[in-house]
Amino acid sequence: VNSALHLIDFFLLILSTLLIAAGGYVINDYYDIEVDRFNKPELLVVGKQLTTKNSLNYYWILTIPGILIGFYLAYKVDYYLLGFIFPAVAIMLWSYSAKYQKTILLGNIMISSLSALVILVLWLFEFFALKSELISFVEAMSKIKVLHIIVIAYALFAFLVSLIREIVKDNEDIEGDREGGYKTFAIVFGKVYSRNVAVVLHVLSMGLLALAMYLLYKNELLMVFWYLTIAVQLLFFFVLYYLVTAKVNKDYRFLSN
Repeated sequence: VNSALHLIDFFLLILSTLLIAAGGYVINDYYDIEVDRFNKPELLVVGKQLTTKNSLNYYWILTIPGILIGFYLAYKVDYYLLGFIFPAVAIMLWSYSAKYQKTILLGNIMISSLSALVILVLWLFEFFALKSELISFVEAMSKIKVLHIIVIAYALFAFLVSLIREIVKDNEDIEGDREGGYKTFAIVFGKVYSRNVAVVLHVLSMGLLALAMYLLYKNELLMVFWYLTIAVQLLFFFVLYYLVTAKVNKDYRFLSN
């Protein structure tokens, strides 16, 4: 099935996602200014290169165009409700930075869900763009079920990998987060338990990926099979080794990157 989204609309969807995500980073830096002074003073932007007032201006400059582009794309695929995903994501990112990143697991799950949503949003726009072209939609009906499964698999993969990274990042930032009064998973349960949970999730991800690879091999999709084997699964083994042996903040910073 060829893409139903026009190339320019596809790039606009990427741009909208990037703008809202960048706005999310800015507002996160705004709320994390004191914690970041402790955790990563060398990377501090807000309070060093930008004033807090200017950072809020940058947030709106990035976020508002991202939301407007989202509504424009919803109009293009003739399904206006899709446009509300973009302000909802912006609100979630603000809420995460202002409140939920300080709580145990909830903030981690929010960010991981947004990572999965990036993939789901692309499929939603593709689906409704296809649906607006009746002949193409009827021709594609036989393949849509398979595409649903593929998209859900990619979204689940994005969710798990992001959740692992969020837990690792909590271990990396534990000292500064404790100073800031946060109640992250690492602070409540300790570094070792937190790392072990990340290891379990990592092994689960590798198992699910192995299952996907088996199905690809069985269906003779060998190019994708070998790509996942070399570029993803081997890297997972590498990360797993460093995750099991991680002890100090420098180890967790390396894993987070």
